[in-house]
Amino acid sequence: MAKSRNFVFVLVWLSLLISAGIHLFSKGFLLTRVAQTNVSSCINYDQYRCESDGKNGSTQKVISAAYYYCVLVTWFNECNGADKVSSILRDIDVAAGICFPPKARVILLVIDALRYDFGLYNPDNAHPAPYENNLPILSELLRKQPDHSRRLKFVADPPTTTMQRLKGITTGSLPTFIDIGSNFASPEINEDNLIDQLVRANRTTVFLGDGTWTELFPNRFTREYPHPSFNIYDLDTVDSAIEKQLPREMARNDWDLIVAHFLGVDHCGHRYGPGHDEMRRKLREMNEVIRNVTERMTDGTTLLVIGDHGMTKTGDHGGETEDEVESLLFAYSKGSPLLTRGYDGNADTMQQIDLVPTLATMLGVPVPYSNLGQIMFQLLPDVRVDTFLRYQLALVHLWQNARQVQNYFQQYGEPRPSDASVDPEQEQELDDDEENMFLMLTQRVNSVYTEAAFQSFSGDLRHYLKGILEGYRRVWVKFDPQLISHGLLITFLGCFAMAILIVNSSPHQLATMFTEGTTSYAFLLVFFAAQTGYAFHEVFGLSSAQHGVILFGSIASIALLALLAMRHWVAITENMASWKRSANVLTRASFVFTTCVFFANSFIVQEQKILSYVLMGFFLTTLYKLHRLGGRFAFPRLRWIALKKSTLVKLVALTLFALVLIRVSGGYFRCREEQANCTDHLVKAPSATSPTEGQRKRTTDSDIDVVPCVALVLYIVCTRLYLRACGNLTGTCVNVLLARYGPIVAVVCTCAHFTVSKASVQSAIPQLHVDALAWIVYGLLLIQIGVLIGTPLLLYVLPKRTDVLNVLYGERSNFAPEIYRQLKENYRGRSSEESAADIPIVCGLGTVYSSVFISTGAMLTVMLALLLGSHGTMGLILVNSVAIAYGIIASILQYEQSSTSLTGCIQPSFPTLLTWVILQQYGFFATAHQPTLSQIDWNAAFVGRTYHFDGSNILSGLLVLLNTFSVTFLLSVLFPLLVFVPFCLYAMWPTLAQRPTTTPKTPTGRGGSKGGETSSNNTMRKITSDGGSVEYRSVTVNKAEETGEGETALADFDITKGELNLYENEKLFLGTVFKTACQLILLQSLRIFCAMFACTLHCRHLMVWKIFAPRFIYEGIASYVMFVGVILGFLLLLRVHRAVNTLITAINKRR
Repeated sequence: MAKSRNFVFVLVWLSLLISAGIHLFSKGFLLTRVAQTNVSSCINYDQYRCESDGKNGSTQKVISAAYYYCVLVTWFNECNGADKVSSILRDIDVAAGICFPPKARVILLVIDALRYDFGLYNPDNAHPAPYENNLPILSELLRKQPDHSRRLKFVADPPTTTMQRLKGITTGSLPTFIDIGSNFASPEINEDNLIDQLVRANRTTVFLGDGTWTELFPNRFTREYPHPSFNIYDLDTVDSAIEKQLPREMARNDWDLIVAHFLGVDHCGHRYGPGHDEMRRKLREMNEVIRNVTERMTDGTTLLVIGDHGMTKTGDHGGETEDEVESLLFAYSKGSPLLTRGYDGNADTMQQIDLVPTLATMLGVPVPYSNLGQIMFQLLPDVRVDTFLRYQLALVHLWQNARQVQNYFQQYGEPRPSDASVDPEQEQELDDDEENMFLMLTQRVNSVYTEAAFQSFSGDLRHYLKGILEGYRRVWVKFDPQLISHGLLITFLGCFAMAILIVNSSPHQLATMFTEGTTSYAFLLVFFAAQTGYAFHEVFGLSSAQHGVILFGSIASIALLALLAMRHWVAITENMASWKRSANVLTRASFVFTTCVFFANSFIVQEQKILSYVLMGFFLTTLYKLHRLGGRFAFPRLRWIALKKSTLVKLVALTLFALVLIRVSGGYFRCREEQANCTDHLVKAPSATSPTEGQRKRTTDSDIDVVPCVALVLYIVCTRLYLRACGNLTGTCVNVLLARYGPIVAVVCTCAHFTVSKASVQSAIPQLHVDALAWIVYGLLLIQIGVLIGTPLLLYVLPKRTDVLNVLYGERSNFAPEIYRQLKENYRGRSSEESAADIPIVCGLGTVYSSVFISTGAMLTVMLALLLGSHGTMGLILVNSVAIAYGIIASILQYEQSSTSLTGCIQPSFPTLLTWVILQQYGFFATAHQPTLSQIDWNAAFVGRTYHFDGSNILSGLLVLLNTFSVTFLLSVLFPLLVFVPFCLYAMWPTLAQRPTTTPKTPTGRGGSKGGETSSNNTMRKITSDGGSVEYRSVTVNKAEETGEGETALADFDITKGELNLYENEKLFLGTVFKTACQLILLQSLRIFCAMFACTLHCRHLMVWKIFAPRFIYEGIASYVMFVGVILGFLLLLRVHRAVNTLITAINKRR
């Protein structure tokens, strides 16, 4: 077992090596913007003192260059309002450091996911959709008080996730792509923002609702009432708490800003979609909230109702479609009217970042330093300040906005050694163009004397601000070429080293290659290399200590792999020379084609269809190879009896069945925005009650998904019947009882959860009962894990005799005759002395390894189906069925092509391994997923956690991860089945191994036998069944373990003995499974390398952030999931093998 532990270390080592390359590339490609620590500041308007006008004899001096702080030196006469106005208008640049008095107190109602069309009202619509005509208070106020009300389209910058939008509406800065990853754990904002400006000005701010605000702004609010925000199954708790507390806060007079963030509409969209009746209820509830607030408001208060983002037709968000980025803004001023629309050029659309300078001006605080938005005058109450005319005050506010953006532009454009966020060449080009324009505007600002001149100047200045904004949108992120190149280099060299060292070495050579000494030296070498990188990262010009540790550790790993390859170069070259260059050409071409998908945006968009065609091609290719073998795989005569008995016809039927399953699974694909003529199975056509053109809605609660439940039940029942036929469900021990009844109980609870969880919130079913169904499934899985650690084997030992009988049902309906037949043969073939001893009977020994994996896979399948929901379960079952079908066909081909080699029979072929990897990718799409940010299924985070949400972001992320990459994780854990399938298949159906014209070969010796059950005899006898003969084969094994010499001997193996062949050849068996694991890691590593390389090539592509970057992120996470799954699968195999070894040893001791 020491060698097995070495294999585990190597698997972890190789996985970390590839992960290191992915991590470095991600750090270089998905950089976040460098947050500026500068803070805007000003003096209050009341503290401003006029400069000497040369007439009244006053002497004053204003010092405001550094901090915009005016210091009064001397004065003789009091500076009145008119003097201040004339002094400011003489040099409007002075106004950049002045905070004018607040224009109103503000109530900010944030209704999460309030799409723009949710706020429209059409009285002529006789059959409105559930999300239409539910906010009549907005239209009512616009009609009755048009000078006090505004409704605008509020456009967000993608990604449209709540945390990024809250950053946008408080800092005024643009979001960065990778910040979406912190949606599970919102970091504190460390750059200048509106909330901090209010705190510095000693203003009172109150918050109610979504707890994300208090995570972004801890200890900032005077009073706060946060609530957990991630439980999307809860539509009312947060909203009800706000409705209860908001009137009390409004009644107090000490506040300047109240922020109330409602979550019910967003959660309703996630759970039901906008086309559900619950959406109508939540929107009408928001309508009453707005009505009550407008009635309770006092004069001098402005209400702003905004949505942080919209939602798609299925209720999702995160991307950049029109439905996702367009939300609603409604403003209502009580007391003072709002400024006219003419000051904004009659605009009816505003960017979300424009809210920041608008709110800052309204509240009388400095505009945050990092703001890139423009002030919207039509949202400001028309409050006079001294003798300023309207256009003059608007000019001052607009210039304050422009000067703040210019200061930020100049500061951000200054070169800094540690700043890696702006491309220097593009930055210089941007600086030159914009700086010249601003100099011209600076000369014009002091010569604006009429309203017409202001309109002209305002248009030019807004064009300038827009140019800066668009420029930053183009060049904000600079890709770090050092990190990108290091990531690509490590990943490529890691793949190359694995391809040379692992693929071209036999299992026996791998066992001698990765000894305990080698792994120990590897650990020490990597450790000291990492320490060197940590100590000298600055000397080598690396960006951080982490960069140095990863780079030097990876270099040491690659160097060690290269040394191992050089040490075993003779054996490697001999294995390479034995390759058939023309073999698997079509399979290799298919693999190259699937990796080329990453280099074309249209291929990525249609990837699921490409993968389906590739899978179909693999089936047809494998079937064709079987047909070319001839014999019983040739076309039979066109007679019913011949067709019925033909093996080829059965395989053709199985292949056609698999092709149909692949085609059916395509109906469960989700659509993405770029796919034309695509119908999402999650989205239904317009109903009779809501015939709005183009309307689509999520499946309603009344639609009970019977098909997924039936498919899941059939899958579990078939699994149970198979294990029972193998004899692995015989007995009453805990693990057998769990394997027998656990999946059945779990599948009943899962199907019940599908049904009751679709009930509306008004249902009489308590949420505790719904969660209890999920808890049972989770509990059964945890018990299964505990049992696997303790007693994993599904065997039943009946002490009878000293021999071990492998009792299988096979094609017989009762195992009793099989026991009698084998006992009779043993009795005839033994001496009287041997017959006197007891012979233990072991049920299920022929499938001792695969039975544990199949039982574990069944329980995992049910748990993953629970997380996927009814919409993804069908795809999971279909992909599993396709995998089983291909495993059967490929195993028969593998056995037939390895007529003289146990090694060839046990080692999965390259097409089989590639198909396994492609199935993982295909399963991602078949389970209703797409590599887009807006289609992440967040529902999985709350399965079993809606009654009491613990708030654990780690657990939420883990559940969403298992939902998204369910097939990848499942097939990775079950990868040893690729080795087991030929043996358990022929053990169950021994007639597949019969060749009527062949004579069994006489074995010349035994090798690699451990002694015990069937290997206790020195010779093998011929076993006949149904008139046919089983073929004995010879295998060359290395007997160095037993004799200490390098001699080899031939060893026979009987394929119908099943997985006992694997146990008898332990070194070959474990080495093959290890090599298979490394090959799977290699194939996935090549895929992620191509995704990384494609992102590098297309880093300035128009679709890089919409298509290429999300695809890389999904592929990278899938790689991590696969690495973990493969390691867990190998650890499970070692645990089972250890238990088998303990069992055989105990049996031998009793003999």
